[in-house]
Amino acid sequence: MRSLCLSLLVPALALACSPAAQDAGSRPAATPAAPLPTPAPAPEPAAQPSASAGSIPALPELREASDAFMEALLSGTLIEQSGCLRVSPDGKQPGHLLIWQPGYTARRTGDRLEIVDSTGKVVARVGEPLRTGGGQVSLDEPLRKALKTPMDAACVGPYWLMGQLQAP
Repeated sequence: MRSLCLSLLVPALALACSPAAQDAGSRPAATPAAPLPTPAPAPEPAAQPSASAGSIPALPELREASDAFMEALLSGTLIEQSGCLRVSPDGKQPGHLLIWQPGYTARRTGDRLEIVDSTGKVVARVGEPLRTGGGQVSLDEPLRKALKTPMDAACVGPYWLMGQLQAP
């Protein structure tokens, strides 16, 4: 597992440590020499709860907790789109699909979708702000093998390997 973690972390750390992945609030703004690439557009998020409002969205989760975490910051609104949970920068754009550390579960309470940790504490709700450390990753073969269950085909990238949740 350690070699798998290293094979996932080395390319991901390079990406997470790049100026484009750093939190703009933690350093002075720099003028890039060339325009930064934009992620491929994902389908528009649903403005309303999904058609099957009683269903629980896919929660891609690692088999084992990471020993080390990337330290880029992702912040936005937790949204449900096509049965997948994403962090949207403005609540409208698709944003990043989260790949969760083990121990988190999605549940519905009335018409609210909540994420709870292994102790049962609510740590996030769809429609509310969410901040997490981590970094953008590619869904390559080593990462696919590290997932507890296969990624749902509707859950397209860009992908964010979650580090630790932070207070919004």
